[in-house]
Amino acid sequence: MKIKHIIYTCLALAVAFVSCKKWIDVEPKTNIENDRFFSSPAGFTEALNGVYLNMGNVVSYGRDMTWGLVDVMGRTYVTPPGNAPLSGAYVDAVNGNYQSRRFQDVISATYLAQYNSIANLNNILEKLESKASLLSTSQYKMIKGEALGLRAFLHFDMLRLFTKSYADGGENTQGVPYVTVYKPIVTPRLTVKDAMENILKDLDQAEQMLSKDTIITGSASDILDTRRSRFNYYAVKATKARAYLWKGDKPNALKNAEDIIAISAAKFPFVRDAELTVADAQKNRVFTREHLFGLVVPKLATNYVGFLDSNRAAGLQLAITRTIMNDQYEATTVGSSDIRRVYLLKDLTALPSPNNRIYFSKLHQPALSNRMPLIKIPEMYYIAAECLAENDPNKAVGYLNTVRTARGITAPLVIGTSGLETEIRREYRKEMPNEGQVFFYYKRLNTTSVPQIAQGTLYPTARYVIPLPQAEIDFGN
Repeated sequence: MKIKHIIYTCLALAVAFVSCKKWIDVEPKTNIENDRFFSSPAGFTEALNGVYLNMGNVVSYGRDMTWGLVDVMGRTYVTPPGNAPLSGAYVDAVNGNYQSRRFQDVISATYLAQYNSIANLNNILEKLESKASLLSTSQYKMIKGEALGLRAFLHFDMLRLFTKSYADGGENTQGVPYVTVYKPIVTPRLTVKDAMENILKDLDQAEQMLSKDTIITGSASDILDTRRSRFNYYAVKATKARAYLWKGDKPNALKNAEDIIAISAAKFPFVRDAELTVADAQKNRVFTREHLFGLVVPKLATNYVGFLDSNRAAGLQLAITRTIMNDQYEATTVGSSDIRRVYLLKDLTALPSPNNRIYFSKLHQPALSNRMPLIKIPEMYYIAAECLAENDPNKAVGYLNTVRTARGITAPLVIGTSGLETEIRREYRKEMPNEGQVFFYYKRLNTTSVPQIAQGTLYPTARYVIPLPQAEIDFGN
């Protein structure tokens, strides 16, 4: 890992992304300045805020790790047009041309941003131990739990992106660096198995630290809303469910998913009709009540202009066709009532070309502070259903029906084990556009059958493994 370059910019980034600069004066980056920054509980809070804001960068979860590059690779949209650097990178991504300069520029920026956030977290964790006396026990546990959980979350997404899946025999292949220290040293790459052990170790410790998280003990909606945009106790459990399913450990994946399902009605209820039938500008298209973890991305509305709408006539529009919409949302009376089809799509096919497309409008949320969902309640039902498919298909179908009913579909599924995989896949495609999870779903299963590719063509599974940035390879890891 080229950690030296990242380390020397970390404190500057943490400070740069802090909204309130009253805590410190920006001086040369030295150990003294670093100590001064962490001289009060507020300094630790602001440093964590810096990480969350860095995660909302366009090359991270503000675009390319969610509705941008990763969703493009997951065939969420038709092949994007254009030959500008960014649109060209997306075209190369669809075609598996990962060695192109355009693609490498984007993926290198993403890699650097993710490990930059990790380095900042390591700085926080190290200062937390040396300055623990400044914090109360509850403050110490909350900060440490969030930092450890985020460190695991970020490493897990790097593992999912840059290594072979377990289904493709990746367990003992070379993985990614798992960086746990804030020092200018080379961190070697671990095997996928060893990296996963580190991820789960951090998540286990985060779960312990956050066992008294106010999202568990509090009932006021403002507490829940605040903690939804932080890496809270339930975000830890949900990430564990994802991680265990990734490695094929269905019993542990099921346990963590069902732990969340058990409290979901009280803590994370499904979106209400009243939130969607209001004036257009007030619609809660992003379903904030269901967020186990998400970010506030201040520039999200600016980021998607020209991508997820028709404001760039000749540029990079990420859209779908009516044929794709009908396939994705079931062009029958069953699918016509699905609120994801009714409220989360913007159909402009009646307009003149090139604007006559259908856009996902989930992230259009002028009244909701630019929320970017990273983990939502429905995914826990999908994980549980997948884990139960063989041994308890009736319960698995029940979990899928719970989500379908909440989404306005009145016709229940009545299927056996053989049809469950198809229905789970269909639910991921309906629920996860703009969230970056469909690509990882296909990759986890190493499937060669991916919608929106040429009829009868198998998806080349080699495309699931994104090569490390060339600079990282050249550095000798």
